[in-house]
Amino acid sequence: MSSKKLKIVLISLLPLLVLGFLAFRAFENSAAYYYTISEVAAKEMGEQKVRIKGQLVDDSVDYDASIPLLKFSLTDGTADVAVFYPGVLPDNLQHADEVIIEGKFNSNRDFIVSKLMLQCPSKYEGEE
Repeated sequence: MSSKKLKIVLISLLPLLVLGFLAFRAFENSAAYYYTISEVAAKEMGEQKVRIKGQLVDDSVDYDASIPLLKFSLTDGTADVAVFYPGVLPDNLQHADEVIIEGKFNSNRDFIVSKLMLQCPSKYEGEE
């Protein structure tokens, strides 16, 4: 292969390599493994970004609208975790079947939420 053809091939592959690297970095930063609350309680998570799914503990919701800061606890029936969400109180938090949180633990083992998702009961399910 002549040097001119080799240069053309290398120049045409360069954008593909750059795009592949950027896609890999974006996926790496957005990936979070689902943990149960019991798994999280047993491990030292450090600064690792994690996603946890659990049930809202009754009467644990405390919201300060002046900051805004939402504090609540999640449980899986075995272990609990204290959760702090620096954001607006979701309207349907009390109706949620399950709460999915994504974020990191601080030095006090409190979970600081960066993303809060609620799984609410379906309006299409029959009354029990």
